Amino acid sequence: MTEHPIEIPSGPHRLAGTYCSPDTPGPHPIVLMIHGSGPLDRDENFGGQQLNVFNTIAHHLADAGFASLRYDKRGCGASTGDYHTTGFHELVSDAVNAVTWTRQSHPDTPLYLLGHSEGCLIGPLAALQRPDLAGLILLCPFVERIESVLTRQAAQIESDFARLPGMSGVINRLIGRVLGSPTVQQRKLIARLRSTTLDTFRVGLQRFPAKWLRELLDVDPEQIFRKLDRPMLLIGGAKDAQCNPQDVARIAALSPADVESHVLENLTHVLRCDNEPASIISSGRLLTEPLEPQVLELIAAWLRGR
Repeated sequence: MTEHPIEIPSGPHRLAGTYCSPDTPGPHPIVLMIHGSGPLDRDENFGGQQLNVFNTIAHHLADAGFASLRYDKRGCGASTGDYHTTGFHELVSDAVNAVTWTRQSHPDTPLYLLGHSEGCLIGPLAALQRPDLAGLILLCPFVERIESVLTRQAAQIESDFARLPGMSGVINRLIGRVLGSPTVQQRKLIARLRSTTLDTFRVGLQRFPAKWLRELLDVDPEQIFRKLDRPMLLIGGAKDAQCNPQDVARIAALSPADVESHVLENLTHVLRCDNEPASIISSGRLLTEPLEPQVLELIAAWLRGR
């Protein structure tokens, strides 16, 4: 396996990334990876949250004979720009520009997009602009509107806090009584987004990417998947507390594409398995575990079958 740094032009910005390829003679099909939400680098890491998703997938693919490209999100890692003022549609443009750069560098090589979470909307929108793509791999895909997703996630966090034992549970439930439940806070945030045109504002002590979420709220995932005719591999998790695992079957039914779909028992949103009840706040504990091997094997097997 060989890795080397690359730089993708995207308007006035430069997206820093890594091209990973097998040591065997090429050309090798390429998988371009598109992040989930948050200020993520090329490996889907930020701050204290180390998902190590895209680097793990890239290395597994290299061993299986496939190349890959992953990049730091705009304004994150070594990429230029301002993450907080970047809109959802600019993230789609970044993905399209990454496709263009890869096509120019490897014009005759099959190119696939792999999206995780929010990348399962960005990737398909990019694919609608670039019909020359060979297919898409979507991890934790969803077709539910984002406002519904956010409301359901808040209710899940509320349920998680209600079950949380010990002093941590007491403190979190007390905060909820003082500041309002996660569901109430989420509704207030959405109402605030709808009432402003600001690119960013403060939520507590944190700077919030308002433009990004406001644009995302207006996206209709169902209409995207109705138009998407590229071959797809869909992998969802039965324990995904953030994206509804039932959406895997809904997407397969909506799309006119050739779709292979899987919902893996105990798989969570962070692509690790958990024997405990589905929970959002369990992610920190799960990130100490390796990525679920079955996810890696399904991706490589599907690519070999293309």
